[in-house]
Amino acid sequence: MSAPPLVVGEPRSWLGLQARLASNEAAKGVRLMWHRRSMVVVGVVLNGLTYLGVSLFIGGGHIVKPLMVLTLPALLAMVVASIAALQGSGGVAEEIYGGTLEQTQLSPASPHAQVLGRVAALAVEGLASAFVLAVVLVLWFGLDYDLHLAALLPALLTVVDGLAYGLLIAALTVRVASIGAITHVFNMVIMVFGGMMVPIAVFPDVLETFARFIPTALGVQALNTTLAGHPLGATWSDGTLPWLLVHTAVLLAVGLVTYVVNIGRARHEGGLSPR
Repeated sequence: MSAPPLVVGEPRSWLGLQARLASNEAAKGVRLMWHRRSMVVVGVVLNGLTYLGVSLFIGGGHIVKPLMVLTLPALLAMVVASIAALQGSGGVAEEIYGGTLEQTQLSPASPHAQVLGRVAALAVEGLASAFVLAVVLVLWFGLDYDLHLAALLPALLTVVDGLAYGLLIAALTVRVASIGAITHVFNMVIMVFGGMMVPIAVFPDVLETFARFIPTALGVQALNTTLAGHPLGATWSDGTLPWLLVHTAVLLAVGLVTYVVNIGRARHEGGLSPR
């Protein structure tokens, strides 16, 4: 008589399993961040010094506090976006060169779950870095913001927009060999046209229209409006919040689809490990 089949644990729903695997991926990313925490600190210091240097240059050797109030949210958004792009792309490239990205395909985790776990870990690193910069600069220079609940939605959408940009860069890393140089160029574009140097509202009409397509730029505009004491409805009536919702949703969808498609193509073509 044959033995009964071995049952290992209770059956789980597919969505529950994917959520657990995604959380495991996020926890792994956070642990890796903690192991290289000294480099995270160096990055925070360099971003802060770069911002102060730009502020001094724009202010003719002086810190202009009203200008800093408007540009600091753009710095924080840029930090989240650049960390998501650089660390996301670097992590994928490192796994490709080390041959471990191919091994992850043996996991029951779907590509969606794996990449969302990665993005969650990058969100922790980006938000932690931005929080430290915000606290230091606001207290050091005595910046005054009207903090209220209306700013939460633009802030959340700005973070998601920046993470979606990082997801797209990570997705392109699987297919584009020169993604490192491209990422640095895109990060510089966000720095220049995302409102970190001067507010987007003072750009000429053509540049302001172009800036609205840049990741985090619309979020910074909406966030500045609410932090100035205006209600959330003001960001809707001027068109900033609706376009921010569309921009964030489209960028996130494009990033997810691009990652899944590129992983699938690389799996068939043997591009998940060094050739």
